[in-house]
Amino acid sequence: MEQERNPIRNREEVETWIEEKLPDMIRDLRRICRIPSVAVIPEDKKPPFGDACVQVLNEMLQIGQEYGFETDNYDQCVGRIRYGSGSGSVGIWSHLDVVPTGENWVYPPYELTEKDGYVIARGSNDNKSSAIVALYTLLYLKEHGITTNHSYSAYFGTCEEAGMYDLDYFIENYSCPDLSMVPDSGFPVCCGERGAFNGELTASQETEGRLLELNCDCGLYTVPDKAVAVVADSPQVQKFLSKWNAASDVTAECLEQGVRITCRGVSTHAAAPKGGVNALTVLAGFLCEQDLVTEQEKTLLGLVIQLNEEGNGASLGIACEDELSGPLVLTVTTAWMKDGCPGFGFISKTPVTCNHIPFAETAKRAAESRGFTLQVTRDSKANFFDPNHPAAQAMTDTYNEITGLSEKPFVMSGGTYARKLPRSFACGTGMPLPKPPQGLFLPGHGDYHQPDESIAVERIKRALLVYICGILRIDQLEI
Repeated sequence: MEQERNPIRNREEVETWIEEKLPDMIRDLRRICRIPSVAVIPEDKKPPFGDACVQVLNEMLQIGQEYGFETDNYDQCVGRIRYGSGSGSVGIWSHLDVVPTGENWVYPPYELTEKDGYVIARGSNDNKSSAIVALYTLLYLKEHGITTNHSYSAYFGTCEEAGMYDLDYFIENYSCPDLSMVPDSGFPVCCGERGAFNGELTASQETEGRLLELNCDCGLYTVPDKAVAVVADSPQVQKFLSKWNAASDVTAECLEQGVRITCRGVSTHAAAPKGGVNALTVLAGFLCEQDLVTEQEKTLLGLVIQLNEEGNGASLGIACEDELSGPLVLTVTTAWMKDGCPGFGFISKTPVTCNHIPFAETAKRAAESRGFTLQVTRDSKANFFDPNHPAAQAMTDTYNEITGLSEKPFVMSGGTYARKLPRSFACGTGMPLPKPPQGLFLPGHGDYHQPDESIAVERIKRALLVYICGILRIDQLEI
């Protein structure tokens, strides 16, 4: 039994088992990826979160039952697959909901495609493959008849991408494990997650009538790859049309009331905006540079341009940083027009040691001075997990021994269930791997939250190896 529990001496056996199970893993991943599980949030923010999320949760639990596990369904909100009955309880938390599909997919978004060592579908990376990793970690323990010192559960949520209301509900009504790990970040261990301060900026006055429509809605947490405006006909618009040559990222369409301008960008996660091209910034800059809007409208659009070019919230007076997490990150990602007044939605990620700063009050005052009102839609404090905790050390050591690296726990801008779960940290499944083969994905495609979302099969295999070996180590610890 001691040899079974030693992740170093047992590594080759675990790797062989993973290779044998790979076809089954891909099959099970296919079953849950074919369900378009975008969360639908009811007015009371209580479960269930749409029919598709109910369907994918039931499908995941059905898969667990087919392998002989006991399962629990907590009000069609969170599911659980269980193994073992030891003194302590450990949870591995993933989410089965996904961000909206968006546009410009080359591969079918809800039919898993296997190509060149990758599997491609919405949710394949974020976060349904992690659900499969959690399931097969338990399956390894079960198939090898390992009697554990702790009980282990794979938990599956249904509203992570749309506010984590599933976790709010679960924590309010049910007990959480003694220790939780969340495979929704990078390896080895994410010991801290920045705070989240989101808001909606609405112009205090109507536009002067040349900016008629404004629309950008690719998801609040996604750097948009498309933004659209309609501007009224004017001498400046006619001058623009007379000299305009179609560019790859800007199109113009003449309408009865004016001209529709569409700008394209490159999507990525809004918490790491430097990896993309914000179509809303492109659009705002284009409208101003081409004199398609009035000076007053340029001033309103100018705030968006400034905020996204700065990237640290300086124009709202909330720029700050610390050694652990670096500078605050702020990205404007959505836009609309209501009653003649433009509005903009932003997310921001605040440093882990800056919970004392009154972000809302400061930003509201700055917004008012720029002709906007600010409605705060999220104000969540940063969280921190001691990287010297024995479980965090066990996962860090296991990852480094398996990969031959010397990585240390880190802080990230993204938000996971670890933000709300007690006694929790994020761990995997991101890791450095070779880039995808040339031509497999278009620019701005292939990563999480992007068109043609994908994950390398090698990453799934290696993440599962780390989790199995790491859990075997954690099982020897007091938690």
